[in-house]
Amino acid sequence: MPSEKKIVEDIKKRELFFQRITETELAIVSKLQKILGKFDSLEERISYSVLYYFQNSRVCFIWPASIKPGPKSGVQFGFCEGYLLEDDKKLLERENRKQVYCLTFHTIKEIDEKLLEGFIKNALAVDESIHKKKKVR
Repeated sequence: MPSEKKIVEDIKKRELFFQRITETELAIVSKLQKILGKFDSLEERISYSVLYYFQNSRVCFIWPASIKPGPKSGVQFGFCEGYLLEDDKKLLERENRKQVYCLTFHTIKEIDEKLLEGFIKNALAVDESIHKKKKVR
């Protein structure tokens, strides 16, 4: 169990995150958090000043443009092992990255819940697979 000091630090980090984002970003972040809330195995933590979601390791993150050095605009929903995800339609943005792939949202209307849930399920399966391989070694 985390110490009281650690709990207070985490609360302050969360407060700072939400103070720094715009109203539009807040609406998008809230919608994404609601979708992620459907996945009981995920734990939300602040890391690199933004929201990260862990199962066995980092699975995904929410990075608003207001938090530097983030995207130039909108809110990025990133997959830490994005290069391993099934993306036949090439919807995930690569941005010259080799590992982390993202979707960027500028309004809540752009969020396709079913599509995002599919990517999240795939990311959780990838994380589980990587974790099992590490356990076997």
